[in-house]
Amino acid sequence: MNLANIKLPITIIGVILAQAFGIIWYVAQLDSTVKNLDTSVAEIKQTQSDTDIAVLKTEIKALKEKLEMQDAMHMERFDPTKLEEEVEHIDERIHEIETDIALILNDYKDILADHKLMIDKYDIKTSETYKDYGGK
Repeated sequence: MNLANIKLPITIIGVILAQAFGIIWYVAQLDSTVKNLDTSVAEIKQTQSDTDIAVLKTEIKALKEKLEMQDAMHMERFDPTKLEEEVEHIDERIHEIETDIALILNDYKDILADHKLMIDKYDIKTSETYKDYGGK
């Protein structure tokens, strides 16, 4: 087959050239679209990483503040002397109350003993259980 002897109508050559230009144009459009999308993806990644960095900085700041607060709390040492003084004061007050209760019970027993003497002396009729109070 000899290429020089092939005769092609001009319309077929025009159609082939039009298709070639169409393919070149289509590929150029695809290339442009891919470049635009690549730029958009890069911008989105940058924005996302900036947002992530801002969130991480905020979280680190909050953790630092929390750590500083805990350090401040640990700096204040517990002083048991105030607590010991309060316990000593409470012990003294309990002893005073116990003494008062003992005195009141003694007075109560004396009163019951006096009543028993009065009941026995004047032969007052009462229940037997009442006569047993204040007994010696």
